[in-house]
Amino acid sequence: MVNTVVMGEPSTAVPPTFDVPLNLPGWYAIWFGVPRTDLRPRLNSSLDGVDVALDTDEGFVQIGADRGTRRGRVMGPMDVEILCFWKCAKLDGRTLRIRVPFGTYLSHPWGLTRGGLSAIALVRLSGAQVDEYRRDIADRATRRVIVTHDGFSHYFHAASPGTGIDARTVANYRDSDVKAIIYQTPCTGIAGWPSRVIGPLGDGMTEQLWKQRRRGDRRAYDYVQWAIRNRRESIRVVSELSRKAGLECHAGLRMNLFFEAGSMGGCLLQLLNGAFWRDHPEFRNPGRAQLDYARPEVRRYILGILKELASTYDVDGVSLDFTRWPPVADPERHSLDVLTSFLKETRRELDLISKSKGQRLKLSAAVVDGYHAKMSLIRQRIDLKAWIESGCLDFVCVQAWEHAEPIAWARKMGVGYYAVQDQNRFELPVASNADPEWQQQDRKDEDPLPGEEVEAQPHVNSSLDPAEYDRGFLKHYKLGVDGVCLHNNFLGGRFTGRLGHVDEMAERARTGEIWGQITGPTIELL
Repeated sequence: MVNTVVMGEPSTAVPPTFDVPLNLPGWYAIWFGVPRTDLRPRLNSSLDGVDVALDTDEGFVQIGADRGTRRGRVMGPMDVEILCFWKCAKLDGRTLRIRVPFGTYLSHPWGLTRGGLSAIALVRLSGAQVDEYRRDIADRATRRVIVTHDGFSHYFHAASPGTGIDARTVANYRDSDVKAIIYQTPCTGIAGWPSRVIGPLGDGMTEQLWKQRRRGDRRAYDYVQWAIRNRRESIRVVSELSRKAGLECHAGLRMNLFFEAGSMGGCLLQLLNGAFWRDHPEFRNPGRAQLDYARPEVRRYILGILKELASTYDVDGVSLDFTRWPPVADPERHSLDVLTSFLKETRRELDLISKSKGQRLKLSAAVVDGYHAKMSLIRQRIDLKAWIESGCLDFVCVQAWEHAEPIAWARKMGVGYYAVQDQNRFELPVASNADPEWQQQDRKDEDPLPGEEVEAQPHVNSSLDPAEYDRGFLKHYKLGVDGVCLHNNFLGGRFTGRLGHVDEMAERARTGEIWGQITGPTIELL
């Protein structure tokens, strides 16, 4: 176990990767024992355990206890060993590689290196068990999960160039119930790739402004710059590895995500808003940090980003995210046709690119009805029924209190329908106070603020437990959704790869068990 904070030279606390030669004949189920202890500082996520990979794997996977948090504490039993399943594999001639999670230290809090391993358990499989495992991971009927990755937070959280942080995005979901990864640009104004349309992350920053930002933001900027120089930009890595793994990869764009001058301690305009935003104040919605989709210049700008992603990278489609932050259109000035016509224009452009690539590119959209939008879709000037009936969309991802009616629209038109869950609760509005421990007293749950990363104990956001995902998504499946979509799933617990086995989910919802995890004996640190 390592649990060390070194703020001055944090890399000095990172232990080297070590190898465990296996070279065992036949197939084995691979489990890891992880010590689940109440370590300080407490973290926003259950980031513990270890990173693991077999010698020929394309990326590491974090193996640890999947747990939610309440009131700054990790849920579930403490001071126990958690046996965590990884995968089944043929181990002839194979070597296991082990390192601390992400192979580096954390940015929140700054300089923390944490990892723990108590056991490696290898269970020999019979021929019948191997056949059943292969049938299970090849079953397309359970491929009912979409994960949306925000394309940025993993760099801020724990990233050093060369540690393969993007490859793990795909490695975590190989041979699972995940059918597609929607990999987003961080926001609407900047790129994480060598773009001809928009500038890179942080193109407006100066050294003086960097001093006012979170240390993790500079770390993310350095990683993106390294990735672009080495042709390892994240969308390239994720799309190429997804193709090899049999996963769909869709390039996602947050359709109107810009920041005010004072957001999160300031400087976000220079870090994330980009040159188009700075150069064209006349193209903005009045009184909001947003572009005006009624302007043809704005539509050309947005389409330029989408077309570049679709034509440059080996993606299966493009996803339009209208959930950050709604309303994307101006409810006071725009008609329903503003976004509907833009959707149709996007479909036409994708069809042209599809013809040149010899591959039909899918178009999808993510919307939120209520929840953090605090208004209906129609009020947001989103006519979801018209969108579905237009023939433009291959599938929709919808976060809503009521799904029955839009499911019927989608079913009639043969459009896939995925129920979205973001990083908040499943309860209906009337039960919004059902969990009084969700809201904390020290401050509102949000991204870390500048300076907070150097505190001995930063704020710990509340988060859903895997058992809550099982119970909540099970209700959506009973309504008839085609699948489920996890938004902002940048850490990606292992349990998310089993959310397409509906019968298993029902049993777990009944027992409260967490997939692939067994609570072992009590442990004591001396």
